Amino acid sequence: MRSTSLARSSIGKAVFIVLAVGGGALVVGFLYASGSADSSEQDIQPVAFSHKLHAGQLEVSCLFCHRYATISRVASVPSMQLCMGCHQNLKEDTSETKKLRVYWEQETPIQWVRLQRLPDFVYFTHEMHLHHGMECIHCHGRVEDMPHTPRAATFEMGWCLSCHRREGGSLDCLTCHH
Repeated sequence: MRSTSLARSSIGKAVFIVLAVGGGALVVGFLYASGSADSSEQDIQPVAFSHKLHAGQLEVSCLFCHRYATISRVASVPSMQLCMGCHQNLKEDTSETKKLRVYWEQETPIQWVRLQRLPDFVYFTHEMHLHHGMECIHCHGRVEDMPHTPRAATFEMGWCLSCHRREGGSLDCLTCHH
């Protein structure tokens, strides 16, 4: 009898450990997949892009590069053709523009690291927000002061609802959730 209770106790401990470790791994996996894990390495892009240079010093409009923002759910990442439209005319190359040229010459798309991803059950459209008078700065901050590609705000439901209340947006759940 004593060996049976000892076996049950050992099995119970083993099950607890497996669940605890597995649950912890599940939480870490969820945080990493949702972009909330604290890792600066996950944001390193294959070609360093400076919004401070392009949007700040050169005063390139957000909508020049992110052309789909006014007509689509997504703002889009600029195409290589769009980037090279300017960069092929530069007199001097930096280490980063040299990387860009290699991608261009090899006809290989840049595998940018995605910085934002909303859950599938959340509906968000750049187009709708821009047509209602929002500006990029409201969500993305002052990118013209940022040397690296920034993550946008948290995009947690409370943050969005605060903005909808402040700006007179719809508070109907079906506006954003489907």
